[in-house]
Amino acid sequence: MNQKKIGKFIKERRKLKELTQVELAEKLGVSNRTISSWENGNSLPDYSMFQDLCNELDISINELLSGEKLTEENYQKKLEENIVNTIDYNNKKRNKKIKKCIIFIVILLILYLLYKSFIAYFYYKDYTNHESNSFPYNKNIKTIEIHNNEKANTEVSHNELNIYIPDGFELITDKAKSNFVMDVCEPYIKGLQDNNNFDAMILVCNDRRAFDIGNIDYHGINSTLFPWMNVYGLFEKYNIHDSIDLIKFYEDHYQFKQNIFTSSDDIKINYIARTYSNYTIPSYDNFYYLEKGLRGYTVETLKRDNHYFQDTVLTYKDGMYSENSYGISFMNNKEEYFNHDNSFEIISSISRR
Repeated sequence: MNQKKIGKFIKERRKLKELTQVELAEKLGVSNRTISSWENGNSLPDYSMFQDLCNELDISINELLSGEKLTEENYQKKLEENIVNTIDYNNKKRNKKIKKCIIFIVILLILYLLYKSFIAYFYYKDYTNHESNSFPYNKNIKTIEIHNNEKANTEVSHNELNIYIPDGFELITDKAKSNFVMDVCEPYIKGLQDNNNFDAMILVCNDRRAFDIGNIDYHGINSTLFPWMNVYGLFEKYNIHDSIDLIKFYEDHYQFKQNIFTSSDDIKINYIARTYSNYTIPSYDNFYYLEKGLRGYTVETLKRDNHYFQDTVLTYKDGMYSENSYGISFMNNKEEYFNHDNSFEIISSISRR
């Protein structure tokens, strides 16, 4: 069908009937822009409007599709041509719709692949240096049960915690004497010479920001930049209730590899677990999960020349995803004061008021 010819014919018949585009549009219940589009040959009237349009222009549907007035001699010939042209037009229109659908599906697929590539890059790019002594590539990971020995004799950490402090350790509160004096930490030091020189130290800190998974942005897991990442929804889905669950999840899935079929949630929760664990757990010689009397974990580093360092994190639930966390560190510099046994003996004395 010749759209230009049909449009020109509609315009001629409208003017012959002394109708404006607005008046014809009102009679047909369409806009005058629709009439203009027909007359310019940019589009054809919908089949459902053929009869009403022809009645207003005083022509037959055969004449409308022919784009001219027909005589009796060529009426039948044009009718047959218009039937063939209409079938051909419908086929082309249908093929055009199919083509648009295919293009739309291809665009959606491309956008999906770009999205998967984006989250794979952002959520799964490898932050870990894979050192042999990093968590959990160092396989020295154990679980131990802590049974309270009721040896605690000192109230520490803003009077919320009780812990055994051996004789010879002095609580230092003057920041000029030691850079370990902070608002959230209480350093008990033995043999302090100057700012950083001492024989041994017990450092007790109550800084929930450092370990609380409720403060997710603090660990570089930026949920505000990507608001559609429902962190707590992911925790619930993967049965993660506190920082220890999150660390254990990473230990179980640290070799996770994503592909195009991997769910977005799997990529995101592995990203969260890896980022949190890499942020909070330093290199170590031994790693211990604490159970029974206390819940938490201990990172132990054994240095040469009788140096010893142990950092313990204890968690106490304050809510569904909120923790009150304590950090207890043992370290010696100039004497073999702390070792595995006596540091865990002190940990076993810890109790909350």
